[in-house]
Amino acid sequence: MFRLAHVTDLHVRNFAGARLRDFFGKRAIGALNLGLIRRRKYRMEFLEALAEDLRVRPHDHLVVSGDLGNVSLPSEWRAARSWIERSGALAESTTVIPGNHDVYVKEVVVSGAFEQIFAAYQSADVRLEADTYPFARLRGEIALVCVSSCVPTGDLGAWGRLGEAQLRQVEALLAAPEVRARFRVLVLHHPPVMHRPPENRNLRDRAQLAEVLARVGAELVLHGHDHRDEFAELAGPDGRRIPVVGAGSASYAGPVERCSRYNIYQIDGPRVDMLIYAHDSASGGFREFRRRTIAPIAS
Repeated sequence: MFRLAHVTDLHVRNFAGARLRDFFGKRAIGALNLGLIRRRKYRMEFLEALAEDLRVRPHDHLVVSGDLGNVSLPSEWRAARSWIERSGALAESTTVIPGNHDVYVKEVVVSGAFEQIFAAYQSADVRLEADTYPFARLRGEIALVCVSSCVPTGDLGAWGRLGEAQLRQVEALLAAPEVRARFRVLVLHHPPVMHRPPENRNLRDRAQLAEVLARVGAELVLHGHDHRDEFAELAGPDGRRIPVVGAGSASYAGPVERCSRYNIYQIDGPRVDMLIYAHDSASGGFREFRRRTIAPIAS
């Protein structure tokens, strides 16, 4: 059995070393929103409790599916990397991809700052072209196929796009012999189906991704972004259905059904059991909130 832990939407706050000129444009709006609203909704003490729970909860690999920061500051990412280290996770057993809050402005894409800070967590076993994304990491019988659905939108939207080049490479990666021989887990930030409107917060080429998955398949798709537990299905080849799971935010301070949480997927052959662990206000720790078998999908 392979235990895959899934954490998403940390939204770490850290402005250390930031300069006034860093907060022009979209960053200024995001920082204002953070100061007025989001700092009360996303609690760093929950993240520390989650790190401690991960330290003792058995798992073989940790996936962090984006939004490690708030306004794409390197100080946020360095603090998030330190959080990963405090959880006891090693680079070879941890995979990190960006979220829309990590690709807030164009200059971070041009500089590649996120990828530099998390380079050890993105080392590829299979990368078909020179582009950073997509890439695959092979861990035993598991293949993690990682993409970036995030672009600097230049507006107040939180939408994402894979683009034709990345879609083409995702299809080739999923079909590559060393990947296809394993249990394939596709990891992205935006959900590949629409759970929550409006369109300006969703993946714009989700229909094209669904067509790729219908042709070559995957065994599991993981995402974040919506800050809540979500489950959907996409069609795979030969009538098979692919489970699509979204995890809630790691730091959200909401009601119990949305409060700080993470998932563990127990993968045993074709069977996948999902266990959701959520923050417990009484103990200050984490407890099992829900479990369900998500694959094979029952008819």
